[in-house]
Amino acid sequence: MQVDQHRRAYLEALLARDVGAARRAVERALGAGMEVPDIYVAVLQSALYEVGRAWAVGDFSIADEHSATAVTQSVLGMLGPRMRTAPKDGRLAVTTGSPEERHALGVQMVADFLESDGWEVLNLGASTPARDLAMLVDAERPDVVALSTATPAGLPGAAEAVGALLALDPRPLVVLGGQLWQGQARNDAATLGADLVLEDPRELVALLRERFPPLPPDAEDRDF
Repeated sequence: MQVDQHRRAYLEALLARDVGAARRAVERALGAGMEVPDIYVAVLQSALYEVGRAWAVGDFSIADEHSATAVTQSVLGMLGPRMRTAPKDGRLAVTTGSPEERHALGVQMVADFLESDGWEVLNLGASTPARDLAMLVDAERPDVVALSTATPAGLPGAAEAVGALLALDPRPLVVLGGQLWQGQARNDAATLGADLVLEDPRELVALLRERFPPLPPDAEDRDF
């Protein structure tokens, strides 16, 4: 099966509200040799974006959208352990939904990708108020804060959160992601002052490896 077929099979399972079919679609993708990070992006994220677009134009009810979210949360519970590794080199990231952003799946996916590359991650889930986020970041001093925003309703909160983070001294690298920032909106996001605006968590991991290189594998074993 091609990637498109795996995505369609997964999307059909979401439309049918069928957790078992969704898991089987993912298992077939694994059996066909797809890597877990590619399944996250090309199958799960892509299908959820289609659900989001259908909901936005009224072709999908809120109950249907909640069902798709719950099914995918179950699938992440199956795939997540294949992604995550123990923190190993002192790099710290905070992931969260922007204020008023109720969708947490994108946040979880980004956290899993970062953990797969050895980051320690504080995953705050959905909708962290800007003031509380800034207070936590000021106390923890992470290298990176990744904010996820899925819908236009989250734009004011995202702007407030970015502003609060940029006012910190020292401040973290601020990353925006999520379905809202596709296409032209990606350019609009840059006006908020974020350092990076990305749609693909694989790209995020690659860029962060350049900016915050992980320690060599034997670094902890050296005598200084």
